[in-house]
Amino acid sequence: MARNARTRGAAVTVGIFGVGAIGGSIGLRARRNGAFVVGADTDSASLKTAIELGAIDAAASADELPGISDTLVIAAHLEPTLHEIERLARSPEPKPALIVDVASVKLPVVRAAEGLRNFVATHPMAGTERSGVGAARADLFERRTWLYAPSGDGELDTRACAFIVSMGATPFAIAAEAHDRGVALTSHLPQLFALCYARRVRDAGVTMELCGPVARELLRISGASFTMWRDILQANARDIEPSFRAMISEMESAADALNRDDTEGLARLFGEPKTG
Repeated sequence: MARNARTRGAAVTVGIFGVGAIGGSIGLRARRNGAFVVGADTDSASLKTAIELGAIDAAASADELPGISDTLVIAAHLEPTLHEIERLARSPEPKPALIVDVASVKLPVVRAAEGLRNFVATHPMAGTERSGVGAARADLFERRTWLYAPSGDGELDTRACAFIVSMGATPFAIAAEAHDRGVALTSHLPQLFALCYARRVRDAGVTMELCGPVARELLRISGASFTMWRDILQANARDIEPSFRAMISEMESAADALNRDDTEGLARLFGEPKTG
């Protein structure tokens, strides 16, 4: 089906392995850009919904996808992403001109992709706490940073950056190790904090009418799927754990300052200079 449809005139075919919120958003944007989009997913119902919502033009198997794609996006959770990368690396079949992933941890991905031709590890700094293709949006990546780990091949990285720009995002180069250390603090730690905060709100029985913008954002983030986050937290635990413990220490110091009525200690949290 996908092979025949491609011959009807689309200049570029984008294949997407994993048609969820991120993969579906990529598909919507790629179709808006004029590409023919083919999706593969272990959930046939997701593929049907993706076609109905206009996120993909046609469905194919994971085995078929590389052979019919000019650009192949691996948009699954981390473990399926690693398995698909390893499968592609073992396959003797010709590879698409560009292969990218969108996983939130990069070092395991880069290691798995050693020897995989035309692959660039990437991570769009955009998402949603909702899962499934029904949460996809064509503008999800608009004006957002999209990180990528340089492959060492300038022409290949240029192709990856062009794809990122076509999604409405801004490319930002960063080594895999630095990426994982950074997002441990800017993405993974906030997710854990949001979960802890949301539990406190629920246990206290506080209503949404008492929640301002910050509280509402934390509660929104806390609705994310454990299915996705399990692999991320396990893979990046080494970088997340020290930051989490350091923040716990800071919070304990703030609690001690409250207990002692230590206004100077509290002022330091706000970046105020020491008085007297």
